[in-house]
Amino acid sequence: MGLPAPFAAVVAICAGGLAVLALVIRRGAVSQTTLVPAWWWAVAATLAWTATEAAAGLAGPRPGSWVAPLRLAALALSFCPVLAVLGAKRPQHAAWSFVVAAFWGILALPAAETFFLQRGQRLEMGDARSWFLWILIIVGPVNYLPTRQWPAALLLAAGQVLALSQYLPLIHQSLFAQQHLAGLVLACLAVLAARPPQAGRQSNPYDRLWLEFRDMLGLFWSLRLQERVNSVAHTNHWPLELTWSGLRSCAPAECSPGEPIDHIDPAIEPILRTTIKGLLRRFVSGRWIADRLGTDID
Repeated sequence: MGLPAPFAAVVAICAGGLAVLALVIRRGAVSQTTLVPAWWWAVAATLAWTATEAAAGLAGPRPGSWVAPLRLAALALSFCPVLAVLGAKRPQHAAWSFVVAAFWGILALPAAETFFLQRGQRLEMGDARSWFLWILIIVGPVNYLPTRQWPAALLLAAGQVLALSQYLPLIHQSLFAQQHLAGLVLACLAVLAARPPQAGRQSNPYDRLWLEFRDMLGLFWSLRLQERVNSVAHTNHWPLELTWSGLRSCAPAECSPGEPIDHIDPAIEPILRTTIKGLLRRFVSGRWIADRLGTDID
């Protein structure tokens, strides 16, 4: 047995409302970054998923055939924020939204076909799309598991697995009554669990800058940035290395990460600042960088 229909709708609306409110409150955290499109996709996905589950709840225990395609279209939107993050580099970050929108259209195509052309028939997904769903579900945890956002990434993935279980290979069945509502609740908890960028007290301002960037953009872009900074450090024979936890001292000949660096060598700092600025400006504004370094970078 599931929840009474009106109560299920109330749960969906409350969960979705809290998630949207949390997104609105945290809008300022991404306003100076290229994650603004990802924020909009998150809002759209939350509203669409909430509206679908609320409508399904009000429709009663046996909703019409329209529910399944609308659910799939809404759930396909839940992958768009992470996909938007993967393209969040200037200057292509704005045009990337069209790629994300096209991707959503392709993923939701079976829902459109069922809703408009095969009304009343069971919604089916091909094997290729079904296996691709697993890849999309895994992308979020892979990108954010090494960061402070790992609880949110795991909650969202769990919610997507619950809501899409009937289409997923290796499962291909409903797990329990109102699992779609449970999936929505987990996804909304993921939004609430997402931690605002905050590096805390670190040895130097560059560590604070790095850790905030790492937690916002995730593994994919952070590894690119880390590789570029370490390449410059190696070329210039600097006795430091950018690790996943921040700048660490190392001998130029044999670099194995050592102790945290409290102060950057004045001879190194200008080049390091220019390098960091050039790389980060692809993702954040100059003001964002200056606020975290505590000095004007221009």
